[in-house]
Amino acid sequence: MHDPDNDHRQAVALFRYGLIADLIHLPPGSPGISAQLKAKAEQEHSIPGSRRNRVAAETLRDWLKRYRRGGFDALLKWTP
Repeated sequence: MHDPDNDHRQAVALFRYGLIADLIHLPPGSPGISAQLKAKAEQEHSIPGSRRNRVAAETLRDWLKRYRRGGFDALLKWTP
């Protein structure tokens, strides 16, 4: 059976991953991560299921930490 809620969670997790994907290979505390997160936070994004179009640098940092701890599932299961 098709589950629209699961589809939405998947879309949100993929969106989150897309924003942090280029940073996940860098060790925590690597030089330049904060600047890259800030730059991403200044950009407009098409956020699934939201009217907002920006993501705070601290939110991106949190997604990166969650991904490092639990992989893609951590982005999928977590909702604010």
